[in-house]
Amino acid sequence: MKSCKYCLYHSKHPFGMTFNDGECLGCITHKEKYHLDWSERYSLLDYEVNRIKSIGKTYDCIVPVIGDAEDYFIVQEVLKLGLNPLIVSVNSYFYNDIGWTNLHNLITHFDLDSWVYNPELQTYKELIRTSLRKYNHMYLPWIQLHTSFPVHVAKEKSIPLIIWGGNQSIEQVGKFSHNDSVEMSSWSRVEHDLFGKDISILIGNGAQVNERKLNYYHYPDNLKSLSNKVKGLYLSNYLPWDSLRQNHSVSINHGFKAETNAFSFDPYERSGSSVYYQIHDLLKFERLGYRKITDHCTREIRHGRLSRTEAIQLENKFINNTVNIKPFFNWLNVSKTGVEWFVNHKLEKSQNLVSDSKIEYKNHNFPEKVKSLLVKSSKPNENFITYGKGIEI
Repeated sequence: MKSCKYCLYHSKHPFGMTFNDGECLGCITHKEKYHLDWSERYSLLDYEVNRIKSIGKTYDCIVPVIGDAEDYFIVQEVLKLGLNPLIVSVNSYFYNDIGWTNLHNLITHFDLDSWVYNPELQTYKELIRTSLRKYNHMYLPWIQLHTSFPVHVAKEKSIPLIIWGGNQSIEQVGKFSHNDSVEMSSWSRVEHDLFGKDISILIGNGAQVNERKLNYYHYPDNLKSLSNKVKGLYLSNYLPWDSLRQNHSVSINHGFKAETNAFSFDPYERSGSSVYYQIHDLLKFERLGYRKITDHCTREIRHGRLSRTEAIQLENKFINNTVNIKPFFNWLNVSKTGVEWFVNHKLEKSQNLVSDSKIEYKNHNFPEKVKSLLVKSSKPNENFITYGKGIEI
């Protein structure tokens, strides 16, 4: 297994990784940020936006959101462009109280129309069980919906544009250049977002579900005829993407609520999730041999806020923290013996990271360049809130 001599990624990255003289393509592509003419890149975005605005629809674009800090930044930039967006969200059923607050605050703070889709819960849970059993992944059913439902809405409402934030395949592994201006596509969705596992593969491997309830899980199959009407753009192709700095800014300016977690120094990404740094992170370690803290440390190395030595030291503070998986399996209605089977057969490499209790957050001394971009964060009061309404006053 090859490892990059600059960042913390290795060749087992799920998007695939290539190297040039010991340096991974992700690090090489990241350096484009310091040489591109971003004014020129932004003018290309402005051109696309003005072309869309001239069509004269009720909504100029769709912005798919989960209430994450990145979503606040995307909406902020969309409004700067003079667009009138429809906010579209898929309920993962994994929100805690912070998550619901952030989602509703996003909608009310920017005063936007929204559509929150609630998947049929029995079908959704059955797909999660199948995904766990076959692929050791609990997020695949939600990702299916998150990446397809907004496209269905765009098609049904004749909305010409979908605006996404960072393109992970570029930001993490440099699979394309920023100059390629990669757009949303069915191929990219399956290849990167879904790691090659489309819904047809998922339901073809034992899921006991009614396929008539799966329409929105499937990517629309006739978008070719709409190729000049529906376009999906990634803002990271047109702006010098810097997640931590951006998220710090929106947290201060737009009321986003950061969440304390015991698994990374980043309080912004997936703030409000009951699973992202818990069972999901553990499964990531089981499949790939690293956790979310590695992604965050690698990002900070590339932005020059951590040296490689500092990043390894920081990674070591979080990489062995244990996870209480029982709340998730209780939500999924899995029996005690079922959980024991899963731990013994599907968590063979990471059984030492499974705990019966919640690990408490510990204060750490972070390097100043990272510490300066962190804000005061909160602990959730309740996890796995199926539906939430309203914001804190």
